[in-house]
Amino acid sequence: LTRLPELQVASGLFRETARIEGVEDGAAASTSLLSAAVVLLGLTRADEAELDQPFSTGALRTRILGDLGRPETTAGELGLALWAESRTDGNAIGEIEGHIRRQVRGKLNEVPVEQLAWLVSGLTEASVLAGGVESRQLEEAAGELVSRVVTETGLARDLPSRLRGSAVAVGGQLHVLHSFCQMHRAGREDLVGDRARQAATSLLGLQRSDGGWPGLVDPARAEPAAWYPALTVTHVALAPLALRAASEIGLDGEFEQAIADGLAWAGGRNPLGFDLVHEAEGRIDRGILPRREPGAIERGLTLAGRRMRGRLVEPEPDRLILDPAVSSDDLGWVLEAWAGR
Repeated sequence: LTRLPELQVASGLFRETARIEGVEDGAAASTSLLSAAVVLLGLTRADEAELDQPFSTGALRTRILGDLGRPETTAGELGLALWAESRTDGNAIGEIEGHIRRQVRGKLNEVPVEQLAWLVSGLTEASVLAGGVESRQLEEAAGELVSRVVTETGLARDLPSRLRGSAVAVGGQLHVLHSFCQMHRAGREDLVGDRARQAATSLLGLQRSDGGWPGLVDPARAEPAAWYPALTVTHVALAPLALRAASEIGLDGEFEQAIADGLAWAGGRNPLGFDLVHEAEGRIDRGILPRREPGAIERGLTLAGRRMRGRLVEPEPDRLILDPAVSSDDLGWVLEAWAGR
């Protein structure tokens, strides 16, 4: 809430990322409807918690609703907008669901898994607000999401294409788990089955001894596919959001310990020894990234060596760098995970 006002531009949207000093530079000026939708979701959580905040949630909601009908609007943006709308009077639910019918229906198999999870979350929450009425769109979206799940692991492929579904960001898997838990809470266990339990078990097994989460995971093997980039928001918001939801629906697991360990990683227990959360400055760093290798040949040899050994190689700390950018999406997810909690 301290940093977000600096990331909002005259249009009412938010910069996707910005450097702390000089947020007006050209690279920082990129905005997106997605960022605004995540921020709106977080602000509606803050409003529910009766926190003082400097924004007009109604004006931001109106700005987003005005853009949802554009052809380039994604399923994820529609899902997030619907999710946020379910926290208001819900007057625009029908309008948003109309956009989903026109822009997404028949194309669900083309939607990346993270966006699909947001869509399922939005449709689930809208269904709850409507008194738990049956929703054909929820059935279809949840059916597509469940079809991506690997039975043995509970984790989800990104897209049906095998080549494009071999590695998925861990944040996407956490969003999938959260959407399963939302469906469970909404009384739609028939759509979820035991997949939330399987996903939670696999995700807990992916967390490292220092509390860190891998950047990419292999859903078929429930193994890390890449250690980095390791994003701060995964540790301080996405994992707490999903794992707390898993605990609330009665799943077994050391969820509170996993949340605490992830926060400790972001607080300095990471390989660089940096505190990635700067409370006094009202910001969080984007995360820890691998340095770019100098040439394609070296990158190829690195990957080949990793495959021959059959395991991921832990990079030395001097091959890692800090990304100090601030992301409006990240701050929105922090609000969603922690406002009023």
